[in-house]
Amino acid sequence: MAGANERRFLIVVGEASGDRHAARMVGALRALGACRVRGVAGPSLAAAGVEAVAPLDDLAVIGFTGVLARLPRIWSVYRRLLREAASFRPQAAVLVDSPGFNFRLGPALRRRGIPVFYYIAPQVWAWHPERAAQMARWVDRLAVVFPFEEPLFRKAGVEARFVGHPLLEDLEPEVDEGWFRRELGMPAGAGRLLGLLPGSRRGELRAHAPVLIEAARRLRGTRPDLTVALALAPGLEPDRATRAALAAAGVHAVRHRTRALEAWADACVVASGTATLETALFGTPLAIVYRTGWLNYAIARRLVTLTHIGLPNIVAGSEVAPELIQDRLTAPRLAELLGGWLDDPGALAARRAGLARVRERLGEQGAARRTAEWLWAMTA
Repeated sequence: MAGANERRFLIVVGEASGDRHAARMVGALRALGACRVRGVAGPSLAAAGVEAVAPLDDLAVIGFTGVLARLPRIWSVYRRLLREAASFRPQAAVLVDSPGFNFRLGPALRRRGIPVFYYIAPQVWAWHPERAAQMARWVDRLAVVFPFEEPLFRKAGVEARFVGHPLLEDLEPEVDEGWFRRELGMPAGAGRLLGLLPGSRRGELRAHAPVLIEAARRLRGTRPDLTVALALAPGLEPDRATRAALAAAGVHAVRHRTRALEAWADACVVASGTATLETALFGTPLAIVYRTGWLNYAIARRLVTLTHIGLPNIVAGSEVAPELIQDRLTAPRLAELLGGWLDDPGALAARRAGLARVRERLGEQGAARRTAEWLWAMTA
């Protein structure tokens, strides 16, 4: 039976990175006092003791068309969460990013008298600036992770606070540089390393891997000291054509070494998303790439109002990492760009210097603790 002073929270995450960040926040909550947390949970939240109402996989989709394909399952999770809210009666609902789902769930919870705490603001500044004002009607507190977001949301009437970025909490490579190079068969203190990060979702792997691998083949053809590694996300298996392309190009496929690749490579190619920010925080020069289906791209072109889509560029306020998006992403163009960097130490140094602005603007560690303390005070 729950203790009289135990606080109850309903938490909802929609992707793997949100699961990790939310798990650290839950750990910080438990340090403040007794609490019970239920909701949509991935492996990190489950390990933090969150009781799963629905698994993360039920909400993890990519693109507008991906949502349509999973709509029955998503609608089922929505109904389950509303039933859970009615029986569990949480003192607050904690919604983490994932606006496609949470922007429907949040108002419904608020109408039922449950305070809404939003962690990691949806990027309305990219898609729908008017939604910031809409959030003021159903969000009680909004913990933002980029400094420029706080004044934006406060101007729209949302009680927002910059808590720092959660990536700064534990941004460490899985292994040290020497160990990683030995795993790849690289000679000690010699050779150059290029990292390929095609994305953590199956659709991203299909869309990006062929182009990235072909660019790597072209680069290795004239640079015998170049080692290339492609990071595979947990649970992702390359198809037969991709495996054949990797072997033909001499590219290593690595697992559980994504951050080591981001940290120790001379340069990286990274699909747009959280990994671009991680790579930038390590100070590794990177090119940001993305390609999606024509319908998703056509919709995004109509909605996105930003000059850049890469998080490092948005945070820095200028292009510190070139972007090759949709039709601009070709193997010859990518190989030419990366070859210019790899063959010019001065170009790599200039790229690293530009990336320093990203870390400077994200503040200090402690996002999970500051978020938990603000949430705890809200439910006092």
